[in-house]
Amino acid sequence: MRKAFKIILILLAVFLIVSAVFALMTFGDLASYTATGAEIRTPMGTLVGKAMVVYDPGLSGVAKDAASKIADGLKSNGYEVTFAGVRSSVAANTSGFNIIVVGGPIYAGKPTSSIQAYLTGLNTPPEVKVGVFGRGNGPADSTDPNVIANEVANLPRGSVMTLTTVMKIGDSDNVTDRCQEFVTALLD
Repeated sequence: MRKAFKIILILLAVFLIVSAVFALMTFGDLASYTATGAEIRTPMGTLVGKAMVVYDPGLSGVAKDAASKIADGLKSNGYEVTFAGVRSSVAANTSGFNIIVVGGPIYAGKPTSSIQAYLTGLNTPPEVKVGVFGRGNGPADSTDPNVIANEVANLPRGSVMTLTTVMKIGDSDNVTDRCQEFVTALLD
């Protein structure tokens, strides 16, 4: 009987430790610390402008994949795209861009702390188009722009930033199609 009780206690302790590590990784936004790289994607043909796509990869990397599809969509529309992790030094310099896209995963109905901090510190001229996307589970079909903006961008009160496009890309969505919709809405 004592042996069974010890085994149950050990299993419970292991479960609690694994749960605590997972919660820390998710809500502590540890995955964003891996987003330190940057690359430039140059379009073929005539250059229309310059865009920056800043991403937090999240734990699974699906947000980075969506950011990459958005970057490729902008590139195919003639933009030179700087594809940068949210923690990269390149992401800190937003001057000279016509378009800035910021995105990452949505955990517990909110963007990650790294994306929130980046958006809070983002100060762009009014002529710069700013798009924000969030990649998460749950339906992405809300028609209320305030609900979508709070879940995806969650800008602080009093923020004067104007967002051109805000979109949630849900798990049940066709990611390629939603990313193309995002690019089309951003460029219109």
